[in-house]
Amino acid sequence: MKSNLDIIAFAICEKEGYEFIDFVGGGTFKETFHIVMDGCSYALKVFRNGYSPKRTERELEAMIKCDHPNIGKLIFVSNFIHDDQEYLYTVEEYLAGGTLTKKLENGCLSIDEVLTIGKGLIEAVSHIAGQNLVHRDIKPDNILFRENGTTPVIVDFGLVRNLTDESLTQTWLAQGPGSPYFASPEQLNNQKELIDWRTDQFAVGIVLSICCFGIHPYSNKGDNPSDVVIRVAHREPLNQDFVARANEIGLNSLIKMVSQWPIGRFRTPEELVKSWPL
Repeated sequence: MKSNLDIIAFAICEKEGYEFIDFVGGGTFKETFHIVMDGCSYALKVFRNGYSPKRTERELEAMIKCDHPNIGKLIFVSNFIHDDQEYLYTVEEYLAGGTLTKKLENGCLSIDEVLTIGKGLIEAVSHIAGQNLVHRDIKPDNILFRENGTTPVIVDFGLVRNLTDESLTQTWLAQGPGSPYFASPEQLNNQKELIDWRTDQFAVGIVLSICCFGIHPYSNKGDNPSDVVIRVAHREPLNQDFVARANEIGLNSLIKMVSQWPIGRFRTPEELVKSWPL
């Protein structure tokens, strides 16, 4: 995929004396590049014109507040002017182990891998909750690995909700922010009053279920992704094959994590951490 911000990234590197390595990937609001600064690898993220200033401000504030080995670290934020246009950019730690999406291309992971990844993600979500934040977009694309290929790191706080601030999501919207396939019922139904750390707990449960069994806990045979999203939004029952398999291997924590209502999930991050068998 050809980047349309590579000229800006090149110009930033030339001005600041960084070494440009490669284009990494692009999203709705920004594009990521691998650079070398002072002999170390970093991720340079350049924001597109038209990004949401309020959401971006909250994203950066959240990253500054979070300090945990399983959460991507923001190094600094700056601006760059090119052809009379101002571009916001960040420099963040570079995670060389690839995405969970890439890891899943080879099929389901082993139980040991799932336990290790789950431990890291649960501890990260616990830390995020401790800052009164809800990530709201935990999915395989937003889970990267350190160079060892085993330590998961949550990135991209672009949809973060600060529970101490006023919500930026319009109440009249039928669906709240998030990636629908991994979103909780309260997100899909824009029930803002129900959103808290247990919303992230749900997403982690979905991700780990897919890692372990290759299926979404709410999918039935023949379902396409849209069907699954509708089932979650309507709070339909879990796939009973998923329930049986989770119980069989001793990962019944997953069943509770993906309950239809927040009250059915683990009440506190501490309870979730203790429940995970590693």
